Amino acid sequence: MRLSLTVLPAVRRLLLGVAVLPLAVACSSNGSGGQDAEALNERKINEADITDKQEADAKFLVRAASNALLEVELGKLAQARATAPAVRAFGTDVVKSRLDLLAALRTLAAAKQLAVPSALGDDEQSAYHEASTQTGSQLDKRLMALLVKVQKQDEDAFDDMKDDAYDGDIRGLAAKYHAPLEEQLDAAKEAAEAAEKLP
Repeated sequence: MRLSLTVLPAVRRLLLGVAVLPLAVACSSNGSGGQDAEALNERKINEADITDKQEADAKFLVRAASNALLEVELGKLAQARATAPAVRAFGTDVVKSRLDLLAALRTLAAAKQLAVPSALGDDEQSAYHEASTQTGSQLDKRLMALLVKVQKQDEDAFDDMKDDAYDGDIRGLAAKYHAPLEEQLDAAKEAAEAAEKLP
């Protein structure tokens, strides 16, 4: 028998929430990355006999939050150290938009009793480190190349999930944020072009 997270009987939901709550608190208090959130969600999903589509929903939330955390940090780096005004301005925009997206992702994940990362995971830390060790125009170029890559992943994922997510609330979130993400990807490409013109 397949059960939906949104239609679990009250007792089952309460028991599952009690079992997951200590893990979620531990996960959020130690600054976990994407792998920890995925492991927590996988354990919950296995216990609840969840469908593959529901598992894809959970993975989407984790990946979207991981990307948003990385984009916030890259945006801050652009604000602080980029040489091109277009790259600095884009950094300001991306920090604001991704903090808004992160808040929405965290609220929705909490409502669905799912975990999302609260800090950069290993892959994101490595990507950030690679960009942050650059200087001058090379920093601008590396930052924008990375931001375009991550924002393309975002745009693709939100485009897919606005139609394909199992959960209606996740479909709604993906639909709400898809167009702004698409616009910001275009802006990222423009800032990347400006960075590429630097000596």
